Amino acid sequence: MKKLFICMAALILSCTSQQDADTKIWAWMVGKTTTTAGQWDYYFQKASEAGIDAILLECHGGYPEEIPADADGSSSFADNAAIQIIQNALPFAQKYGIELHAWIWTINRTELALRHAHPDWYQVNALGQSCLDIKLYNREHYRWLCPSRPETTQYLKERVAELASIKGLAGVHLDFIRYPDAILPYGLHQSRNVVQDKVYPLWDFCYCDTCRENFKALTGIDPLDLEDPTSDARWMQYRWDALSAVADALCQEIHNHGKIASVAVFATPEESRKLVRQDWPAFHNVDVFFPMIYHKFYDWDDYHVLTATREGVTELKTNDNNGVLCSGLFTGHVPQDRILEFMLYARTGGSTGVAFFSLEGIDRNHGYWEQLKTAIADFKNKDESR
Repeated sequence: MKKLFICMAALILSCTSQQDADTKIWAWMVGKTTTTAGQWDYYFQKASEAGIDAILLECHGGYPEEIPADADGSSSFADNAAIQIIQNALPFAQKYGIELHAWIWTINRTELALRHAHPDWYQVNALGQSCLDIKLYNREHYRWLCPSRPETTQYLKERVAELASIKGLAGVHLDFIRYPDAILPYGLHQSRNVVQDKVYPLWDFCYCDTCRENFKALTGIDPLDLEDPTSDARWMQYRWDALSAVADALCQEIHNHGKIASVAVFATPEESRKLVRQDWPAFHNVDVFFPMIYHKFYDWDDYHVLTATREGVTELKTNDNNGVLCSGLFTGHVPQDRILEFMLYARTGGSTGVAFFSLEGIDRNHGYWEQLKTAIADFKNKDESR
């Protein structure tokens, strides 16, 4: 069956005259200020040899220990760690001909300086609890800014600008451009020890004063007065729109610096809207959407990589969205002897390329680099024959 699919996909592609707008192979990679020159060289060389064209390099202050606390708020909040990581990595990206993008955490910001100076900027759940005061899903890093606050957008534009202004950087990649998980992907419920047959108030965000006041100004209703806020279409739409406005503004800021704007989003538009209040087909100014189709986290079968890709492509077209879609694959869910099969699932669904999470995961899996190199070469050869 697997061989039949690959043969059928190759036949379809060879009969198709329309070329993808972008067929790059991408990969996510963790960046740290402590990464040595030898480590940078190793990963970029391995990526280049495998046929990877672009790297999305995690660089922001997602690790609060790298950002000095500044309780008096006098700091400019410049993310010096992020800037340093990109500047350290760029010479190696250029050495091996790899396009480098700065991957940052967006709504989810953990910097101690910011948390101490502006706790009021952070999201509040339906129980009135700030995400600064509780550990959602027992995750220390789950600290989320409110997208309704103008201060959030301004703060994030500054973080984007300081990276986008770096010469030689190709783009900025926005991750965690969403709300906290109202419901975790279904395959994670048991391992996280949660029961989520519906949306519960503990995980339902954001009900801060700004969100409530804005919604009441629009509708005359305080969302906390709704009988079931989680099922109210107006309240849901408000939150989708608030997030989309932030995404639009940040991507425009990236474009202002002449760089590529990309976003990491949940696997499909339907699941994104339901699980994390993220209506990503409505995001404007985005050049590349990377839906993270990590299918086993959703208890999906392998073929759902194709159907999830197709759903995203279809909704982007329906919304007259000019951004292209590049399916993200989790290497832990893709056996090394079936890499090409999964890449063809993505392409057949309409993906303009494939992104792999992550370089570190590939490196830990003995033999994966070699199999990936072969699969990428075959994938690109099939593209050239189209």
